Formats: sequence, structure tokens, C-alpha cells
Amino acid sequence: MNDLAFERPGPMPFRFLIDEAIRQTRRHFRAIFPSIGIPIAIIAAAVAAVQALAVSRMTTNLGTLPSWWSPELLLLTLIYIALLIVAYTAMQVAAVDAAAGRPVDMKRAWRFAVQGRVLGTLFLSSMAGLASLACCCFPALYVVPLLSFTSPAMVDEGRFGVQALSRSAELTRHNPGRELFEHPIVKVFLLIFLGGLLSYLAGLVVSLPFVVPMYIDMFRRAAAGQDMAQGMSTWLWLQVPSQILNALASSAVTLYVCFGVALLFFDTRARKEGTDLQSEIEEVFPPAPPPGDLPL
Repeated sequence: MNDLAFERPGPMPFRFLIDEAIRQTRRHFRAIFPSIGIPIAIIAAAVAAVQALAVSRMTTNLGTLPSWWSPELLLLTLIYIALLIVAYTAMQVAAVDAAAGRPVDMKRAWRFAVQGRVLGTLFLSSMAGLASLACCCFPALYVVPLLSFTSPAMVDEGRFGVQALSRSAELTRHNPGRELFEHPIVKVFLLIFLGGLLSYLAGLVVSLPFVVPMYIDMFRRAAAGQDMAQGMSTWLWLQVPSQILNALASSAVTLYVCFGVALLFFDTRARKEGTDLQSEIEEVFPPAPPPGDLPL
């Protein structure tokens, strides 16, 4: 065997990946989470408050029933969606920097996330995801993980637009071992699924103390023959703190997923570039033939 040849590094096991993501999240939580979670929680509370106000108007002024989707609520919802996109991109920037051993700078992360070329790349990625959702949803199970390395490619390699999307597809499809559960796409899918499950459970836990009393009161009113809508506005105001806690919990879970994606990005790139380097070395310095094949 050629002395210049080396053994290909094995892929990071998924169990080790999620454990390392937890460790990195705990290590950098204070540096990253406050500047992301607090703004998201504030806007989420504002959306819940405007919705509660709209319902309160509906129950007190039955002559003119305003729409649930008032202009204020629609505007706040659009702002909330835009903030989520930018904030979670900034969170991914910070996670990539931390995973690469660079200092975490949230001001830099926010500045990077609001760049025009970054937003344009995210728009292309989002359109690809929406197009896959329109095709009976099943293609999205492949397309979304396929493009999950787009943000790390922008942060660590300076690729934007179609180049970032292509780089993500190139890395997530790298599976020379042809093993299903070692495939980067499968690992990303499992990370997203795990993050969604944790976010749902966390939201359920923080919402129960506010939702259960509301439904008990509604059932009591229904049993007594009272109008259930009269007390709904009061209970909806209690959903404001519920939305704050839910937004904070979801942001914490998203930070964990961002670290998982960042770690998987570096692991996959290192394995792919190591394999490419080995191939180039073997082209320049081919392995020596077996002793039996040596010319006499």
C-alpha cells in the first residue's frame, strides 16, 4: 500500500452528533440565545395581544364584527415571519462560527443575516422548498434537507445564490459508503424531525397551564347554557405569556438544530475533501503494484 495513502475518515455517528450539538448549545447558549430569543418572543407576544384585542372587539361590539385578520394583525404576522427568517439565519451564523472555533459575535451574525445577497439566497432556497411542498409535500422531505447546508456554505465559504444551493446539494448527497443511515440527507432529516418534535413538546408543556383552564371554563359555560364567546377574550389575553414562553422554547430548540447542522456540515465537508485529496494523490502517485506484478 502506498505510504501516501490514508484511511478515509468515517462519518460522525448520529448519536455522537446530537450529543455534541447539545454540548455546544449549552456552551454557547448565553452568548447566542438572548439576542435571538428575546426579539422573537416580543413580536410573538404582540401578535397574540393584537389577536386577543380583535376577539375582544368582536364580543363587545357585535354590530360591527371586525375580521380576525385585521390590518394590524396581518402586518405584525408578516413582521414576525420576516424576523424569524433573519433571526434564525443569524443563529445559524453564530452556530457555524462557534463550531469552527471562531468567537461568537452576534452583531456580526445579525449584520450578515440582513445582507441582500444572503436574503436573496434564502429566498431561492425558500422558493425551492415551497415548490416541493406544492408537489404533494413528499418531495419536501428530500429538498429541504438537500438545501440545509445553504446557510453554512454562505457563512464559511462565502458562496451565495445558486452556488450556495449547489454546494449544499453537493455535500448533502456525499455518501461514498452507500449506507442509508450515514447519508447526510438522512441525518439532516432526523435532526429536523427531532427539532420539530422537541419544539412541539416544549410548546405543549408551556401552553397547557394556560389552555386547560380556558377549555374548562368554556365547557362550564356551555353546560350552563351561557355564551362561550363572552369569556373567550379574557382567556385569550392569557395566551400572551403562553406565546412568549412558546417562542423562547422554540428558539432554544432551533439553536440546538443549528448546531447540529453546523457540525454535520463541517464533518461532511472534511470527509468529502479528504476523499478528493486522496484521489488526487493517487493520480499523481499511483499505488505501487503488488510484488508479484513487478517486472523482472
